[in-house]
Amino acid sequence: MIAVRAGSTNEGYLAGADRLVHGFFVKSRGGLRIDVQVEDAARHKMVVNADATGDVLPAVSAIAKRLDSGAHPFSTANDQAVAAWGHREYERAVAIDPDFGAAWLAWAETLTQRGEQDRAVSAAQQALARPGLRSAEDRARIKLLLATLRKDPAAREAAVGELVELRPLDTSLLSLAAETELNLRHFPEAVRYFKGVLRAEPGDFGVLNLLGYAQAYAGDLEAAKKSLEQYGTAAGQKTNALDSLGEVYFIRGRFADAEKYFLQAFQSDASFADGAELKKAAMARWLTGDLKGADEQMGRYLDARRNAHDPLVAWREATWDFITGRRDQAMAKLADVPPQLADRQRAVWTGHVSNDLASLKEAFFRTAPAQDGEARTFYAAGLIAAGQKDEARKLLELWPLPTENGGDPTFESLVFPKFIESRRALGMPVP
Repeated sequence: MIAVRAGSTNEGYLAGADRLVHGFFVKSRGGLRIDVQVEDAARHKMVVNADATGDVLPAVSAIAKRLDSGAHPFSTANDQAVAAWGHREYERAVAIDPDFGAAWLAWAETLTQRGEQDRAVSAAQQALARPGLRSAEDRARIKLLLATLRKDPAAREAAVGELVELRPLDTSLLSLAAETELNLRHFPEAVRYFKGVLRAEPGDFGVLNLLGYAQAYAGDLEAAKKSLEQYGTAAGQKTNALDSLGEVYFIRGRFADAEKYFLQAFQSDASFADGAELKKAAMARWLTGDLKGADEQMGRYLDARRNAHDPLVAWREATWDFITGRRDQAMAKLADVPPQLADRQRAVWTGHVSNDLASLKEAFFRTAPAQDGEARTFYAAGLIAAGQKDEARKLLELWPLPTENGGDPTFESLVFPKFIESRRALGMPVP
């Protein structure tokens, strides 16, 4: 059973709830009286009626057990601590009951929201040092918050895993777990969690798109194709699905197939991503070894940008020449580029990329796979320079996406030349 807060009955229906919980409470001489009814959303019929009177905690606990026999008790039994927590006096609440997990979590979250990160870390550490801290879910959520504050991906992964074990049907946690594993490049695990979300919510087409990418990263291109084709059957998603198919084939080095899908996406909607499908198709054609055909595709893209009065057409043309090895032509074309951008691009092309392995590694691991082309390429080059060729080889197995590689746009034109140079240095196949 997964509980979702809804502001109204209509919101509950829109959220796809199969049960709606209605209730009210009143204060009387006998204490707090709570009345709850559970509605079967499909039949619009009340199927559970429950009420309890007395002190707050016993009454709420009785109602919870009536709704779900497996419900866990609240993380304190102290009325004074609950009252402090209810008034957002979290520090006072944990002073009254030092094992009150929900109050520790709320206090650490509040400190984080205020920008008091050091105090939030301290509060989380104090909470986790309590062997009797209640409950297991509150402890796991505090671990997750602490891992996030410390930017510790391994601890974050462990905390998310604990939460999923505690609430295996909670799709928000499954999605969080999938995203965590994806960003850690644990692709088979990400696939498993995305599939878990889809088992719980078969109609979530957005997850199908993410699943397709995860499957491609994991090396199962056929499974990725099936997921993305199914995603393309959703209303309004045909073009995006074709684009996604192009990208997953591209990262796996299937450039002819990638070009086919990019062109189909352009034919489906020429305005999609401002016509970038033609640029992607040009990149794919170039990597098949056909520079002439690639120039034709890029020419169509540049013409479209001129018709749209794009002020950066000359810069786009210059960077294309640089990517494809015509560096003298690229430098010459910077004369037609706005001066500030031209100076910046010229400096990037004639400068040197840092080989500081620690900073390159940090940049790589803080970047999601779909945007890691620049960070991954430069980190791989740094590893090669440091003699760590086996580690570099792993990073060079998947090709960067043809556009949107993250970071500074003036560095984007360095990505593919450096990527190809690095693969060549390791004896890996290059176009």
